[in-house]
Amino acid sequence: MLTRSHSRGAATLEFHIVALFALLPLCLGTLQIGLLLAENHHLDHAAFQAARQASMSGGDLDAARRALARAATVLYLQVDDELEAGNAATRVASAYAAALADQALFGRVAILDPTPEAQQDFAVRRANIRVIPNDGLEYRSRTAGRRSGQSIQDANLLRLEVRWCRPLIVPFVRPLLTGVLRSIDPDPWHQFCYEQGRVPIRSEAVSPMQSDFRVTS
Repeated sequence: MLTRSHSRGAATLEFHIVALFALLPLCLGTLQIGLLLAENHHLDHAAFQAARQASMSGGDLDAARRALARAATVLYLQVDDELEAGNAATRVASAYAAALADQALFGRVAILDPTPEAQQDFAVRRANIRVIPNDGLEYRSRTAGRRSGQSIQDANLLRLEVRWCRPLIVPFVRPLLTGVLRSIDPDPWHQFCYEQGRVPIRSEAVSPMQSDFRVTS
């Protein structure tokens, strides 16, 4: 038969065990979410750099992807040894290559504006390619296009969307978090992320066009 002091000791032990199993996932989950928020901040900057590069290259998505990877290189630097003048170029080049490869598998870059309707409204032919002109915008009509409802000035604001499946690195969090998200998020792209033990983060950026937007459709 347990004495009162032994009962108090057992209750204290049980409380600490329950607290451990209740608080540990919460603390680890909070840490992982904090890391994802930091990565989302990096992605916001990278998306802006991608949009800026696309605005200077006629809306070229390949150029945008390269700029995105360059800006995201910091996320792929290995921390095995200190970055020094003697190894900086090699390590940064390796990180850039890793960012490009990871983006190819787990990233999506899309132009949201100008929309296909705006491209149809304002495309003209120059040098055997169809473009939305970027010159003399202050002198052009501000009449909205019939299909898009936008003016040509609006169509010269490039809006870029970036989605990237980012890995979960905090122990015990990955199966728990991805399991919960898979059950409540039906988006096919997101489901692909969860199957890989990753979660999607998203960013948008806007940049005024600095060149004629090339219409591909």
